[in-house]
Amino acid sequence: MTQTILSALLPVVFVVALGMLATKLRVVEKSAAPVFAEFVVRFALPIDIFAGVLKLSPAAIENGPYLLSMFLGLMVPYAIAFGIGKLMLRHSLGASAVLALVCAFPSMAYSGLPVLDAVVGPQGVLAVIVGNLVTSLVMIPLTLVLVQIGLGDGKAGQSAGALIFRSLIDAVRQPLVWLPIIGVILALSGVHTPKVFELSFNLIGEATAGVALFTLGVIIYGQPLRMNRDVAINVLMKNVGQAAILFALTVLFRIHGAPARELFLTGAIPTATAASMLALRYSTYADEAAASTMVSTVGSIVSITAAIVLAAHVG
Repeated sequence: MTQTILSALLPVVFVVALGMLATKLRVVEKSAAPVFAEFVVRFALPIDIFAGVLKLSPAAIENGPYLLSMFLGLMVPYAIAFGIGKLMLRHSLGASAVLALVCAFPSMAYSGLPVLDAVVGPQGVLAVIVGNLVTSLVMIPLTLVLVQIGLGDGKAGQSAGALIFRSLIDAVRQPLVWLPIIGVILALSGVHTPKVFELSFNLIGEATAGVALFTLGVIIYGQPLRMNRDVAINVLMKNVGQAAILFALTVLFRIHGAPARELFLTGAIPTATAASMLALRYSTYADEAAASTMVSTVGSIVSITAAIVLAAHVG
């Protein structure tokens, strides 16, 4: 158990710390973070997921209860957090939407792959694939629509339906969405890629986790670790609440073994930095989102450790 925890967390901490150190020593400027992020999101991660899904069996992809659990495990915390932001904390529509994104969007690209790979093996990529599709096609477009309506864009002659359609088109155009979908179609069709292509995909795909975690270190370097009511609620909802909801769903739908562990561990993964990027882009809930991402990332050392221990008894 100790070896599993160290295998999952130590490489993550080491590479994030390396990114922070490189930024501190001015070997890498913070302004370089978007370039690294672009490489991961547009090239390395889509190809890595594409290569991973080709290795999955059709039975794993066609697991209905698993797919439904992942969808609900991401969107139910989103809905709860949105309600808390709007009704309890009295935030605006846009701020409540970003708060919900912070509470429900796991950092699958940065922290998810190495943790899932260490605990459940290569098949853990399925959680990243399904989770990415839910966030890309449902969660992020919904957040953008709510933020834009909150900012008044929806009143400038563009309906909510048009905003939803535009956001979905933008999402589908991303390699992180359409390439995994192609991979799923090929896997379900029983298509096997030649070895030379597999080696080519692996060459760039294996850079994903390392570059992503290094970039996370560059991004969070210099950010103050501050705590207030919003940050505390956001981190508890993300690191603890989402894991609890996903665990309840595995029990409800009688999911066992590695799929149950994948779902449970996904909930313990910290907030995706993309939530902070979106908040900054629209100048909505930006300070709280950045602080929540920072605290969630630091706190994930505890939440992921606890989740790994508990995951041994899940399923």
